Amino acid sequence: MSAATRAGLDHAGATLAYAPFFPSIVFATLIGGLPAAVFAAWLSAAVVLIGFTDRPGHEEAVNLVAFLAASALVIWLANLCRGALLELKRNEHARELLLGELRHRVNNQLAVFQSIVRSSLSGEDHDKGEAIALRLDAVARANTIAWSSQRVMTLRMLVEAELQPYRASGLVTIDGPDVPLGPEAIRNLALVFHELATNAVKYGALRGDGGRLEVQLAQDGGRSVVTWRELSGHAVTPPAGEGFGTRMIRASLAAIAGSIEQDYRESGLVCRIRFEADV
Repeated sequence: MSAATRAGLDHAGATLAYAPFFPSIVFATLIGGLPAAVFAAWLSAAVVLIGFTDRPGHEEAVNLVAFLAASALVIWLANLCRGALLELKRNEHARELLLGELRHRVNNQLAVFQSIVRSSLSGEDHDKGEAIALRLDAVARANTIAWSSQRVMTLRMLVEAELQPYRASGLVTIDGPDVPLGPEAIRNLALVFHELATNAVKYGALRGDGGRLEVQLAQDGGRSVVTWRELSGHAVTPPAGEGFGTRMIRASLAAIAGSIEQDYRESGLVCRIRFEADV
């Protein structure tokens, strides 16, 4: 390609003797390292002297020396870039191995915690132990999503994953514009939606008496807003106090600069959740 470029320049009347061959030297350095770069430089010089020079003289010798000196500088710089790229590739590979090991250990620890909770809280405390174990399971699922090879995880995908068991029956609708989520937002919102879905199954619209859940996604001044509206088939009364689940929801949202407003209407619970999606 460099020789063809040189021939085209000669035909056009240009006098660039060696310039078209520098890209081939850079390419050879990046791909093959120093041996390939030196070979490409000498081969380029030979092509110019044999194919494009009628009678080599003093002027051509000066051009050749200048070309080889410039090639040495180009090779040195390109080889530095090659070394940096190879180092980045090695570091990326090491990072992937470390993350894989970290994922494995974290999920194993969560499984151990679930087992400890279930075995420690029995009898009258069985329901409490099961609730804690399910929350740990939500954390494990969120970690799996956040650390998956899938590069983009969106708010809609996270809500659908949590409500998937109830969508087939037509009890759940999800509407509105979607937004990508950062890793911290994924992990904290997974806990929030798990807690809301669990409460909806126990006390609200997903209890099985003709209720319905509507989830509306929106944007407000650069922040994401989720309106969680339950249309229950029975009367709903607000709880006597703020339980552990509500405190956990507020703490999870606070970690991503978020907040929640809960309105217990006669027709069902309405929540408005605001948060930073890119955290």
